[in-house]
Amino acid sequence: MYIVYETNQNTGKPDRNPLADLGWDDFFAASLAALGKSLSAARVVEARRGSFVIAALDAEGSISEMEGKGSGTLSAACRFQADWPVTGDWVAIRGRSAESKSAADSQGPAIVEAVLPRRSAFSRKSPGDPGYDRINEQILAANIDTSLIVAAAGNDFNLRRMERFVALALKAGTTPVVVITKADLAGDAIQQLVNQACGLCPPSQVLAVCAPDNKGLDALSPFLARGSTAVLLGSSGSGKSTLLNALAGRQATKTGSVRSFDQRGRHTTTSRTLFSLPSGAMIIDTPGLREVQLWLDEDSLDSAFPEIEAAAGSCRFRDCTHTNEPGCSVRAALADGTISADRYESWLGLGRESRFIEARSGGQARCAEKSRWKTISKLAKAYKKAAWDTGD
Repeated sequence: MYIVYETNQNTGKPDRNPLADLGWDDFFAASLAALGKSLSAARVVEARRGSFVIAALDAEGSISEMEGKGSGTLSAACRFQADWPVTGDWVAIRGRSAESKSAADSQGPAIVEAVLPRRSAFSRKSPGDPGYDRINEQILAANIDTSLIVAAAGNDFNLRRMERFVALALKAGTTPVVVITKADLAGDAIQQLVNQACGLCPPSQVLAVCAPDNKGLDALSPFLARGSTAVLLGSSGSGKSTLLNALAGRQATKTGSVRSFDQRGRHTTTSRTLFSLPSGAMIIDTPGLREVQLWLDEDSLDSAFPEIEAAAGSCRFRDCTHTNEPGCSVRAALADGTISADRYESWLGLGRESRFIEARSGGQARCAEKSRWKTISKLAKAYKKAAWDTGD
């Protein structure tokens, strides 16, 4: 239906676990075994409101897509929204796949009992004004190897937004790759855009492509190996869906035009969905992100600014804030041009944002924990009173 193998008939005993094509390995196998229950593994293809599309093995050893619904055990274990299964997650299921020869012949959804530990997760602060709204983590995709940060040549090319994506990608434990799409719009100036991105996002590789003409796509091959998972990230109109269709060699998802006066796009992707590519890699398409608010600590932020992190090691004071202290190597590097002023100002701004978010989220987490134990205490007292009244 969505991705994986619409029909994958198994004519004999497989030489390898077919789930390996979806990214299954010993890490997840050990996590499933640790549950100590008779459960099967499945990968979340798409998370919907109240249900999931999952890919799992049927009784014949073929990969099939099916509906999944969370159990009461899962709901109790997911204290926060970020704990709930998202696209790319590996989950433990019972039912359906073990009871029927094919997903199409089975009755009812598979029951999702648990989310297996994530190897990586790309998350941001959930949309909203951090000054007034509740501070929550929103996980966009899980178990990713590569974050493809997509930006179109033209008005969508925004270096400051790229920095945010790169910082979040590094914090997630993924390899950030900046992909400049619609390279034909820049003409001969495309190399200048590549150089700018390389200079402002040094931890990441930068590639330029023209997806409709299949130009530059071969450079993505090392990041799309069999069994690996990538995620497409960027704003609406950046060319994510067009890039996905070019990589898939088919119309995997809808595409839309951008407005001529400001080159902004409209949402054509409305959910986060896992697709398979001819190379055997998996790729997660995401809706355009209007907000890229940070969800990371200062240590994670520093990894996105390696030149500042390297200079900070030579500061006179270990707790140097790199603003006005004497003997600050970062300020010295800023003065001699080793660190660009734009990068330094961006680092300061993102640092203030991350400290604010961390302070707000930490306070809310403590309140949530206090409320949880208050509820548990009330239930315990009610239970004791009921037992006393019945004489048990």
